[in-house]
Amino acid sequence: MTTLAKTFIVIFACGFVLVILAVLTAAYWWSHHSREIFQKVESTYTEGTEYGKKTDNQGCLSEALSRYRQNRGITGSMSANLFVRGCLESSRPTPGFCDNVPRPFDILKSAQWQAKQCKDAGLSDSYCGQIFSQVQQYCETRESKQK
Repeated sequence: MTTLAKTFIVIFACGFVLVILAVLTAAYWWSHHSREIFQKVESTYTEGTEYGKKTDNQGCLSEALSRYRQNRGITGSMSANLFVRGCLESSRPTPGFCDNVPRPFDILKSAQWQAKQCKDAGLSDSYCGQIFSQVQQYCETRESKQK
């Protein structure tokens, strides 16, 4: 067997062992932390639902953006998404809230609209648009229910 073949086998074996270790570590972590993650998800959504009972659609969006400004990044975005989704479902309608909101599946218009909304809100990171995607989904669902 050539030296090149032996080197390839050793590299492949090490890579395989690393992948197995990563999977086992992830499984261990998930088994010990999944409950608290689900509780946090439920708690944030419920918090949004309760907040929505006291405000309108625009109030929900404003509060979600305010929360996101305090905790930016992927975890802040996920939390703001859960909050705004729960909030919009239980809030009073804001006249014109869904006007000019593109459908979620109109990808080019959606991306442009989300970027503009983030810019208008003074946010420029890549996770901000996810908050506005929740608005799009809400408006799409609301429109479907009205038909």
